[in-house]
Amino acid sequence: MYKRDLINFLFIISFPMYGVGTYFSALKSPSAGYLISISPHLMILLVYSIDLLYYGEFGLRINAKYFLMLVFIVSSIASLFVALHKNLPESTLLLTVTKSLLLIVPFHSFIMVWLYNDAKDSLLRLTLYSLSLLLAINLFGFFILGLSNGVHSIEGRINFPFLDGFYSGASLLAIINLFLLYFLKRTWNDPLRFASLASFFLVNLSFFFLINSRLTILVFVLVLALSLLGMIRLKGLFTFSMFTIPLLLSSGVLIYKVLQLPGLSSLLQRVDVEDVTTFNGRAFLWRDAMDWLLVDQQGLIWGNGYKGHYFLGLISDVAKLWNEKDIHHMHLHSTSMEILVCQGLVFFTIFVMLFYQVYSHYRERSRNDEEEGAFLPVVVFLLFIMQVDTFLYLDNLGFVIFSFLVARIVINKEVAEPAALKESKPNTLLNSFGLPQIGNFVLRHFQI
Repeated sequence: MYKRDLINFLFIISFPMYGVGTYFSALKSPSAGYLISISPHLMILLVYSIDLLYYGEFGLRINAKYFLMLVFIVSSIASLFVALHKNLPESTLLLTVTKSLLLIVPFHSFIMVWLYNDAKDSLLRLTLYSLSLLLAINLFGFFILGLSNGVHSIEGRINFPFLDGFYSGASLLAIINLFLLYFLKRTWNDPLRFASLASFFLVNLSFFFLINSRLTILVFVLVLALSLLGMIRLKGLFTFSMFTIPLLLSSGVLIYKVLQLPGLSSLLQRVDVEDVTTFNGRAFLWRDAMDWLLVDQQGLIWGNGYKGHYFLGLISDVAKLWNEKDIHHMHLHSTSMEILVCQGLVFFTIFVMLFYQVYSHYRERSRNDEEEGAFLPVVVFLLFIMQVDTFLYLDNLGFVIFSFLVARIVINKEVAEPAALKESKPNTLLNSFGLPQIGNFVLRHFQI
C-alpha cells in the first residue's frame, strides 16, 4: 500500500486523538494528555522524515507565509513561558513545554499531509471523516459511557467529553454541517446520497440546539445564510468581522427582540433580557478588555503573557460579580481579545494578516469553483467565532483547524515536487502493521 494511505490514515485519526488527549489532560495528566493529542502528528512527521532520508532530497517547499505563522506560534509559546516566569498558578515547566508542542507540531504535520495529497481531491473528504469521527466518539462518550467534559460542563445540556471545552461542541457541529452543505449542493440529483447527508445534517442540527450556545447559533445562521444566498465571498466581510464585539455590545437589545420572535424563543429555551443583552455575562468581560485597549494599554505592544488579564487584574470585578475565586481559570471569551492582551498588538496584527491570507486563498478557490473552496464557509465561521469565543486560542480545537487551513497556503507550488512525494511507492515495513490498508479502505468505501 502507498505511503499516502498511511499519512491519510494518521490524519483521519488526528482529530479524534486530539479529543482523547484533551479528556485525559483535563482529568488525569495535562502534559500526558497533550502528548496523546499530538501522537498522530509526530508519526506523520516521522514517516516524512524517513521518506526524505531514503530519497536524500531536502528541497524547501514553503513560502513567506510559513514564517509568518511560525512567528505567531513562537509568540504564543513565548506567552506561556512569560506566564511561567510570572508564577501563574498551576503552571509548570513540563506543562508549558508539552502545551508548546501542541501548538507547533500539528501545523508542521498538516504541511506534510497537504504535500502528500498535492493535486488530490481527497482532503476535503478526509477532513470531514476526521471531524465526524471526533463527533462520533464524543456522542459515544456522552450517551453511552455517561462521560462529561472535564474542563467545562453545564448540567442539563449536552457536554461532549472529548473536547477542550463545553462550547467547542457547538462549533464542531457547525463546521461539520458547513462541510455537509457543500456536498448537499452537489448530490441533490442522487436521492439516496442526498437523503443520508441531509439526515446527518439534521441530526447534527438537533445536537447543536441541545448544546444551546446562542452566540455560536447566531454565527452559524449568519454563515449558513451567506452560503445559501451566494454571498459568502461578499467584499468587506473580513473587515466587518473584525468589529463583531463593538457591534454586539451596541446591539444587545435588538438581538433580544429578535430572539423573542415566535419559534426562536422556544427553540433557544432561555431568552432572558439581562442574560441576552450581556451575552450571558460576556459583555462584562469584553467591556473590561475594551477599556484596557482604549484607556489602560499596559503591555499593549508586546503583550502581558498568557493569562495577561489575570496579572493585570483586568477582570477582577467580573470575578467578584460571579463569585469566582480562581481568577486564573477565567478567560475573556474572545480569541481576539486574548491575543491582544496576552501577545500584544504586534502579534495580533501578524495573526490578522495571516488570517486574511487564509481567507483570500479559499475565497479565490471558491470563486474558481474548486473543491478547496468548500473550506471558505468554515474560514468565515472561524472569523466570526474567534471574536466571541476562545475556540481559536492556543491549544483549542479551532486553532488546530486553523493550523490545517494555514498549512495549505504556506506550500510553494512553484518548487518541483521531491521524488519522495512524487513516487510514493509502497512501503513493506509500514504495510506489515496494516495501517495504510485501513486508510485506503476508508477512502475507497466511504466516498461522499
